[in-house]
Amino acid sequence: MAIVSFKTMNLGTYETDLVVSGITQASTANNKQMLKVTVSDGAESITALMFDTTRKDLSDIGIEEGSTAVVTLEVTEYKGSRSYKITNINPVKLPEDELKQLVKFPPEDPSRLVADIIALIKKSSGREYDITTAEVPADDYSLTALAVRIISANIKNFTRSSAAKTMHHNIYGGLAYHTHRMLKTAYSICEVYPLLNRELLICGTALHDIGKLVEIKTSDTGIATYTDMGNLFGHSLLGIEMIDHEVWRQNQAAGGRSYNPEQVAMLKHMLASHHGQPEWGAIRLPSTPEAMILHELDMIDSRMYMYEENFARMEPGTSSDPVFGISGDGKSVIYKNSFSNYLDHS
Repeated sequence: MAIVSFKTMNLGTYETDLVVSGITQASTANNKQMLKVTVSDGAESITALMFDTTRKDLSDIGIEEGSTAVVTLEVTEYKGSRSYKITNINPVKLPEDELKQLVKFPPEDPSRLVADIIALIKKSSGREYDITTAEVPADDYSLTALAVRIISANIKNFTRSSAAKTMHHNIYGGLAYHTHRMLKTAYSICEVYPLLNRELLICGTALHDIGKLVEIKTSDTGIATYTDMGNLFGHSLLGIEMIDHEVWRQNQAAGGRSYNPEQVAMLKHMLASHHGQPEWGAIRLPSTPEAMILHELDMIDSRMYMYEENFARMEPGTSSDPVFGISGDGKSVIYKNSFSNYLDHS
């Protein structure tokens, strides 16, 4: 079936293949069951209503978040805005070429991004490494070796994983895209501030969201859902546990101490504090310059992604609706000026 993109839809009824990216149970004013179903055409997402339907009804026919489905969509106008209603939905298995049309990817291939992340980690220490492979010497117990080993052990998951369920880099390969951009910025910052330990900053940046490989599960369509472990602990603690496991594994192999304990502690502190404030999920406030810079890099890249995504849908000289995540109050709007030659990052 040909995919009908949302931007080409006029008022009327359409049948098209879509990705189900969100399902929220709700109720009508008359207290009848209703669903708010978010669907994606690969470029945009919209939320449509399904009446007299429960989340279990969809689950019973094989539709969950991340599923592909053939959807009958009614497009109407309500109070001056587009309104969408799903009148029929069924799961569908799509051929690979059509599936790729419905999946949003980074502008660069995730596999190449991960390979470059490993190369950037190896370059950070200034020591001689073969940057064309993910191999490190067996007797290497540096932070570089630790970071490379953890990523290499999880390379398939790291390559496909979204960086979040919502907010930023919530696409197939989003974690690699987010991490790669932060690493490139971290290198530049080290040129300005020689106080920073480049190897520590680069390794901490590379691993800051590694716990998301356990916190969330990413479908073939790039849709992230929280795991039980993610709901219980969050990715900062889960990432610290992954570091602890790697240290334990090497200690067992070496028959004693392997990695430098203080270096490992500084690395774990960066994961514990990278959210910056307790109300944002930080376990501790940043206590080292590398931890502080990591937090700021994370803020910069996550917010720049929000600007990029909104700019792709906006006309020059207009403001967006309030965007949650740009500021603490969730009320800030984005303005796209009319005199800058903004690139389309869609």
